[in-house]
Amino acid sequence: MGLSAALYAIYTRLTGRTRKTGGIDTDSPNTPLAEPTSSSPSSASPFPASGPSSNTQPNPLSSSTLGSGSIPPSLPSRSLGEKKTRDPGAPYGTWESPISAGMSLSGGVEDIFLDPVTSKVYFAQKRPGEGNSSLIPPKSRAICAYSNAYNLLSCLHEYGGAAAVVFNDVLYFSNFDDGRVYMYDLKNPSEGVEPRAITPESSVLRYASFTVHPVHTHLLICTVEDHTDPHPSRVRTYLGLIDARKPEEPVKCVVEGADFYACARFGGGAGRWICWQQWNFPELPFQSSEIYVAPPRTSIEMDNGNSSTDVMLSIGTPIHVAGKHGTICAQDPKWTSETSIHFVCDLAGYLNPWKFDKLPPLATPILPYTLSEEFGAPQWWLSKHGSGSLSSTHIIFLSYRQARSRLYIADTSTTNPELSFREIETEYVNVQYLHGDGRGKVVALGQCAGRGEELVDNSNSDHTTNRVCHITYYPPRNPLYETEEGERVRRERGEKPPVVVLMHGGPFYMEPAALDWSKQFWTTRGWAHVDVNYAGSSGFGRAYRESLHGKWGLLDILDAHQSILALSSPPLSLLDPTRAVVHGGSAGGYAVLQLATMLPDAFAAGSPHYGISDMKKLDECLHKFEWGLCERLGDMSDEEKEKVWRERSPIWNVDKIRMPMLILQGKQDTVIPAEQMIEMVDTIKSNGGKCELVLFDGEGHGWRKAETIRSALEREEVFFEEVLGLRKVGEEKA
Repeated sequence: MGLSAALYAIYTRLTGRTRKTGGIDTDSPNTPLAEPTSSSPSSASPFPASGPSSNTQPNPLSSSTLGSGSIPPSLPSRSLGEKKTRDPGAPYGTWESPISAGMSLSGGVEDIFLDPVTSKVYFAQKRPGEGNSSLIPPKSRAICAYSNAYNLLSCLHEYGGAAAVVFNDVLYFSNFDDGRVYMYDLKNPSEGVEPRAITPESSVLRYASFTVHPVHTHLLICTVEDHTDPHPSRVRTYLGLIDARKPEEPVKCVVEGADFYACARFGGGAGRWICWQQWNFPELPFQSSEIYVAPPRTSIEMDNGNSSTDVMLSIGTPIHVAGKHGTICAQDPKWTSETSIHFVCDLAGYLNPWKFDKLPPLATPILPYTLSEEFGAPQWWLSKHGSGSLSSTHIIFLSYRQARSRLYIADTSTTNPELSFREIETEYVNVQYLHGDGRGKVVALGQCAGRGEELVDNSNSDHTTNRVCHITYYPPRNPLYETEEGERVRRERGEKPPVVVLMHGGPFYMEPAALDWSKQFWTTRGWAHVDVNYAGSSGFGRAYRESLHGKWGLLDILDAHQSILALSSPPLSLLDPTRAVVHGGSAGGYAVLQLATMLPDAFAAGSPHYGISDMKKLDECLHKFEWGLCERLGDMSDEEKEKVWRERSPIWNVDKIRMPMLILQGKQDTVIPAEQMIEMVDTIKSNGGKCELVLFDGEGHGWRKAETIRSALEREEVFFEEVLGLRKVGEEKA
């Protein structure tokens, strides 16, 4: 609970007063029944000025009131139930306060973890009352199933941090109480099943800053601190290799020689490279430190005795990236793409963003000038990262100016200073634990001046460039309901319309702004309708059409959600983003399925029509006219195909789906076999999701029959109304 919220809780208990609810009074545009409104919403901040709590009502004790030092007269100064006359002229330093020392024991966030495979977000919750820290998934009501006997903390470098990592739904963590490293399956947690130790018992070893090999996932590299000789000058630090299959074997040293190590991270696609940071006495990491990259070498040995394989890993010859002992600090390296890393370096006097490309090996500043701001946080704690990849060319960076956090987006694909680096607005004065998954998702811990900590999970939008997305907006229109009385009632209850978003096929098609009765079907029922001509659509020039190359399944879905955010935010405020549903056919159906797997909370419901679910299958069955479509839109080499197609094929990511879905499918579809959709629906339902499948006889990849087209609309209407809890006037409540 934040400061304002805590005061408000006391205020309400004492006075019995509550906040009044209400909405923004904004009239809908007076557009004729069939006439659309075109718009090109611009990108918003990953940490918007309206904030994640923008739909909550104003707090009677606002941050501005608290900032002035005054407390509302109706708020007594002593404990509940006790009455005492207050002296308004009491000297400074003697005032009685409603804030007790116990209110500081509410805990907080110890660290944030972003799973690079599933994009799920977890955080470590401080528990001062229990003296430990536990892992909690933000959207879950309960902590992980394992007992509170485990304390997810590390005291490496004494200050700790980076005590855990989550990779493909498996948690690896350092347990503070016994110093061992444990692993735990987050995908299938079971009551009574405890984490499994993967390092031997030791009272002198400490572990932190883990990275999991993306192919041989039983292998982890981390920073190890050996206190066999506890004298500070003789404590040994190195990069160690943990084999989770051999929990009783000692951790193997793979990199040593420096006095300190941190931030080891596998990269290069299949773990072909690793980067890390190191420094030496007497420096602190933010005084001087160096960054290196090196190729891990793996070899597989067969054990003929039990027909098993044993993977051996060592680190090849390191390449110096940046930093110099005693004079230059380079810190917090992270992979931007398979061939490049980004970091911050103070070569010019301030920690500014830099990048390093392996081919050819060259480190360069991202900015053509030095910005007089410090990027990234001092590494007292190894978990307070200051950057995150949004894509293979775009990075979000954290800096500090006047003791407040600032956020920037860097585009490493251009040298235009107006496009390569720009600041984005945020209401958060303190941002910590910044991460990006490389696919458009940003997560961090944000703190406003007048509110407590907030987990900012931005899976919603594309903030990678100043791109424009072309949309057509159709407002709700029906003369029977657009009366003065009807508008007044809807304004009084602060209601904004639900919205149906159409993702066209192609994906190079363009949805025209013309009369379409299937759209009027929705707008005359009180829905808004939005056509999204996402990146890749024709009709807007070659650059826009080709912007989807290499980013199919990424930019299209980000454009869809960004459009809803822009249309629902000031100054437009045209619709209710919590009641947004999405549908589309073929490539549009693929976009719906991608939204369900990559941005599972972006829309309230979706309906893919004959949606592409398997990129490899599509590539195999394409006709001559579109031969090579997948490769161009994927923009990848042969060796990258399998990995990228799997990542962007919804059929391989069904477990991530939470969005209720109505899947409409032709029985005779040869591009997307009906059996594939049946299997997908079964998986979603087995995971507790809401999903319905309708198979149409005599239909293939696209609707041909009039009864199918009619039935599809009617079934969507029933399904969307059910999900949103809508009820037509005159209907009885169930």
